Amino acid sequence: IRLKRSRVILALIVMCAVFWVILYWIFSNMYSRQIHFRLRSRSGVEDMLPELFADSKSDEVDIYSTLILEKLAKVNTAQDQRNHDAGYQNHAFNQMLSDKLSFTRPLPDARFEKCRDKSYQEDLPSTSIVICFYNEAMSTLLRTVHTVLSRSPAHLIHEIILVDDFSDFDYLKTDLEEYVGTNLPKVKIHRTTERLGLIRARIYGAKQASGQVLLFLDSHCEVNKGWLEPMLDAVHKDHHTVSVPIMDIIDADTFFYEQSSLVKGGFNWGMHYQWESLSVDVSKKVFEKAEPYMSPTMAGGLFAMDRLYFHELGEYDSGMDVWGGENLELSFRIWQCGGRLVIVPCSRVGHIFRKRRPYGAPMQDSFTKNTLRMAHVWLDNYIKYYFHINPRAEDMEFGNITGRIQLRKNLNCKSFKWYLETVYPEQLTKLPDLSRSLYPQEGNKPVVQANNPVIARGLLKHMGSGLCVQSEKTVVDKRALLQLAVCKSVDKNQLWYETEQKDFRLANMLCMDVNEDEGPYARLMKCKGLKSQSWIWSNVDADTQLINYGNNKCLVSTGINPGSILKTMRCSESRLMNFSLVRV
Repeated sequence: IRLKRSRVILALIVMCAVFWVILYWIFSNMYSRQIHFRLRSRSGVEDMLPELFADSKSDEVDIYSTLILEKLAKVNTAQDQRNHDAGYQNHAFNQMLSDKLSFTRPLPDARFEKCRDKSYQEDLPSTSIVICFYNEAMSTLLRTVHTVLSRSPAHLIHEIILVDDFSDFDYLKTDLEEYVGTNLPKVKIHRTTERLGLIRARIYGAKQASGQVLLFLDSHCEVNKGWLEPMLDAVHKDHHTVSVPIMDIIDADTFFYEQSSLVKGGFNWGMHYQWESLSVDVSKKVFEKAEPYMSPTMAGGLFAMDRLYFHELGEYDSGMDVWGGENLELSFRIWQCGGRLVIVPCSRVGHIFRKRRPYGAPMQDSFTKNTLRMAHVWLDNYIKYYFHINPRAEDMEFGNITGRIQLRKNLNCKSFKWYLETVYPEQLTKLPDLSRSLYPQEGNKPVVQANNPVIARGLLKHMGSGLCVQSEKTVVDKRALLQLAVCKSVDKNQLWYETEQKDFRLANMLCMDVNEDEGPYARLMKCKGLKSQSWIWSNVDADTQLINYGNNKCLVSTGINPGSILKTMRCSESRLMNFSLVRV
């Protein structure tokens, strides 16, 4: 009897296990369909499948469902871990997963129905597509190129120009040359003889182009079905129009393709680009007519404009360094000098949004220098609001802008007041209060907030290296990562304030913060009393560690050399987790 009972119990256990496996499989597939990951390959397009699925091609396949992407991304061996970590270190996205995906993997058609019914004339202008890259992963670079070629009418692609901005990786030399020479006849590779930075590299690439329209793309994109025709149509109807696609999101970790909502570009008075929602009336009109709609600014990575108009309008400001601010400068110039900037809702391009820049920052703060140049040329009297938000910029060098001021006069451009009143009136309601100081000072010392007293101040020293913690940018740059540097006891850029609220404030301005949803890296954020900004000292033998109250993980350095970035991870006895506040 006991034997029979044991067999019955075992059978029930097996049946329950099978039931839950089937149930999990069913709901996973339902979820995949719900978020548009049951995908259909475009008819007539050769999909370059990874070897794992070489024999599984069909009209409809679940190649990139949620479950399959998770399976491909799984780290199974020590070598997988090395590849995984190296990819994030070099590119700030999951290169190991990217390398396993097809160059033309099927994507969900993210357009709304009205767009799918639209047709465009045959005689649209030809385009030169310019893609600049620096140390890009081969798989994402080639996926950008292959999706352009496979999802665009061939007669509209005049050429694809790849500009290698002095990359270091060997595979971007001979291997790329051989692959392009064998497989991609419309692609031309141009290489700079020194690191130019994105801005000057794009100017260089534009000068190599001969198509009627210039179309700039970042080097880690996947264009979607029917993306090109609506962008070219907007430029063809008015050669003073600059067209921008909707940027869908490719997750840097999972490579899920997520449809973005309808938004427009804006900015804040610190001259940072920001997305803004459309009004109900504008959204309704866009959904009904599926026509391009005006945008005050653009993100800058992806856009199309008449090639001659690009040069006539002054290209990019070649006095700007690397990248940062050039998108707002060009946006202001387009509007103020007689052009028009529109977002094309029927054009969808997926873009990998990375959580950090994978390559080192320049010695100089290029963003502030670039925005200073822009502000002095285009903002007129409104520059005072920029300086109110960023007072340290008033004393910074920004180079000679005589040529850009003369360009504005030659183009007979309108005032910034006109731009705000006509193009971006809602920004007039967001003018900073100049009577309210954002950074109160007493002499050269920051004022300590009375409602959150400081209990200690000093250098936050990493005991495993003897180096000190500072911002990779400045003490007022939000979202700046934290890094190790040689200790300087008189440098306010390394002076940390520990408060009764258990937050750590660099120069008593911004707080050390870790947002698990955005990544493990410690960065500076506005102090808000959040759990993610609370840090608790913990003693391990004779050493001390800082534990984040929000995620219960320890602050750790990624190395022992200057420039090593700080993040949080599960606490251990590692010397990389040992910190001390050395009072000064």
